Amino acid sequence: MSQINLDKPPARRLDAEAKKAIALDALSGMGVTQAARKNTVCRNSVYAQKTKAEAALEAAFADTIDATVWFYLPVSKHFICQVVLGLVLIAKASYRDVMQFLHDLFDYPISLGTVAGIVDDAGDRAAPVNAGYDLSGIRESTADEVFHRHQPILAAVDIPSRFCALLAKEEHRDADSWGVHLLDLVDRGFQPDNNISDQASGLKKAFEDVLPGTELRFDHFHTIKASKELIRVLKNRKISATTQAITLYERTEKAREKGKDHGRLSDQLAMAIQTMAAAEALHERVDILATWLQYDVLQLPSCCPADRETLFDFIVDELILLADEPRIQTYVRSLTHQKDDLLAVAHSLDKKFQGIAKKHGVSLHDIWAMAYVARFDIHAPTYHVQSDKLESRLGLPQYDEIEDDVLIALASTHRCSSIVENFNSRLKPYLDARKTITRKKLGLYQFILNHRPFQRSHHPRLVGKTPAEALTGKSHLHWLELLGYQRFQRTTLAA
Repeated sequence: MSQINLDKPPARRLDAEAKKAIALDALSGMGVTQAARKNTVCRNSVYAQKTKAEAALEAAFADTIDATVWFYLPVSKHFICQVVLGLVLIAKASYRDVMQFLHDLFDYPISLGTVAGIVDDAGDRAAPVNAGYDLSGIRESTADEVFHRHQPILAAVDIPSRFCALLAKEEHRDADSWGVHLLDLVDRGFQPDNNISDQASGLKKAFEDVLPGTELRFDHFHTIKASKELIRVLKNRKISATTQAITLYERTEKAREKGKDHGRLSDQLAMAIQTMAAAEALHERVDILATWLQYDVLQLPSCCPADRETLFDFIVDELILLADEPRIQTYVRSLTHQKDDLLAVAHSLDKKFQGIAKKHGVSLHDIWAMAYVARFDIHAPTYHVQSDKLESRLGLPQYDEIEDDVLIALASTHRCSSIVENFNSRLKPYLDARKTITRKKLGLYQFILNHRPFQRSHHPRLVGKTPAEALTGKSHLHWLELLGYQRFQRTTLAA
């Protein structure tokens, strides 16, 4: 009769930590006998814990669908309406995609007319919300025209908040079409100090007639874009010329190695090298001039208006010397005709700086010097080298006060219509050429773009806020609740 080993307790007497240690040893590749000796248990206990651990691993990594019910949805007519609006306004789904979604996921058939009816009803509800905002808080606006099926859609956006004050479809984009809508906006308090737009003649004439007190600034965005496109074309031409020269060089070398007559190839190579050198020189020169234009003439933190005009004329004169290229000719003509409009924002900034200089009793030259320093990163050595000179002359306390005023003036002066271009990019997904866009639908799109919060932004003040909240400084109901719907609130099931 075998004697019982009291030093090896049965598995039922082991605590959880001991069982886990046994399982880990068994799974690590350690032999069963060795694991039993290490943990002072019998071999059967090791087999038992190893089997449990293997079963747990299989269950943890099994490719199965979790069928646990998290919560239930009370699907009502109002809920279906909210799903339809969410798919159309958030996912930008087509009406037929909405029909398919409800059929596949909710087993709910819905007709095309019903979907259209829900959207039209939402448009009727959104109209008074859009018209109910006081626009007197808009001090700086930007306006533009976007097209759908060759018909213009007129848009006006508040720059700081990104709030869309106007979104209307018209047959024409003349001064009368713009003027009618501007008069409606004026009745709601729209009186901006300045408006930024391109050279659209109808838009400019309407603002001059309806809002004569509003300063009209010409947009720099399209000029900078034209500069970059010209540089891209010249760069591609330089690359093509370089590739052609390399190809001819390789062909010439192969012909020379084979002892063939390579005179014709040598002539072609010489011409290709000349073309390549000319293309490189043209690209480099225009690139330098365009860079000066963007960062020294058009950029706000730069030199005074007089110096900008001198540099602008120099850049145009240098480009005229290179104007054998048709693209450069067109670019030069554009700059020549737009000189006053492009430099107008520098004169507006100069007026602000005159007030700052008078306030602190310093020269206007020092204010512009401080504005020039603002173009450098505060952590860069160049910033400190430039600012130390001004600081030693003006004194530390006064320098900090002046610098704060200068930075505020720069931040509150806008020169590009990129905000309305950004708005157009958010509007474009709704403007599918296959879809018919009515004024009621545009009003609904204006509503959702004004009442959906920004998920990300370069400006922390806008993150998590809607354009309407940024404009008014007040919170508002969720956009579904503004349309008269009661949002679904999830109730977690009891365990």
